[in-house]
Amino acid sequence: MTFSKQGLARRLKLQQLAILEQVLASGSISAASRQLHMTQPAISKAIQDLEEHFGQPVLARSVRGVHPTDFGTMLLRHSEALMAELRHLAEDLNAWGAGVSGKVMVGTLLTASVQLLPRAIGRLREMAPNVVVQVQVGVNEKMFPQLLRGDLDLVVGLIPGQDSDGEYDHVSLYDDSLCAVVGRQHPLAASNCIAVDVLTKQDWILPVADSEAMHAAERFFAAIGMEKPVHRVESVSIMTNLGLLLDSPMIALMAFSVARKFVKLGLLTVLPLARQAPDMAVGYTLARGRVVTPACQRLLRALHEVARQG
Repeated sequence: MTFSKQGLARRLKLQQLAILEQVLASGSISAASRQLHMTQPAISKAIQDLEEHFGQPVLARSVRGVHPTDFGTMLLRHSEALMAELRHLAEDLNAWGAGVSGKVMVGTLLTASVQLLPRAIGRLREMAPNVVVQVQVGVNEKMFPQLLRGDLDLVVGLIPGQDSDGEYDHVSLYDDSLCAVVGRQHPLAASNCIAVDVLTKQDWILPVADSEAMHAAERFFAAIGMEKPVHRVESVSIMTNLGLLLDSPMIALMAFSVARKFVKLGLLTVLPLARQAPDMAVGYTLARGRVVTPACQRLLRALHEVARQG
């Protein structure tokens, strides 16, 4: 069977693809029917029409529910891209009709969630007060796939050291470095110089394992001549980390630009270390080749402006 763009445009219905996405996201046709407020026969018919159109099964059924066939996985990948572009079209149409409006979905890491992104959102509010910004905090390893699917418009935070797939565009805004911080009540807070063996015995707060942030943390420890701490909590929640620092004698790794804000507020102290930590690039990441909506373009402009201001 041979397909053409014109043939697909005439016969393929976007609603069928949306139903397929929801069935796979829900794990069953019955769960999808509740989410979509459709009857199960109507959903089954849409899936059947898809399979008849392509001449291939898109779903496999088991006692655990449904999962995509190999063909269904390929179709889902293109479906997610189509749906993301459809959302962008809707936002462009809304922005065209209402001037400065639309929605931007942002993923962010701790590195940018306290200083860079809040200031950029504030600047965006001045330029386009009707733009809605939805922020999700996580790690690159979870947010980058969401970026490719179109669930996020951009990710703001650490720029990965390498991108072998070439699926992303990384834009560096400035260099930052990690530092070790403690609450003002910590026994080490008043120290002038701290030996590595003292740090090794402490309880630490680090990024989650196998994340880009943890890779940066490992480079930090290598630079100061210290093994990665054994006694540690792994967290990417800024509120949890701050609470731990204020209520317990723990040490956290934090971007210096973030730590500086809490130091000014009188909450934290940066520990004096004998060796300098390596720099890391902070900026934003986009899905390569995807059209950037007007609302997202305004946020990117705001990010560049606040980064230049320092």
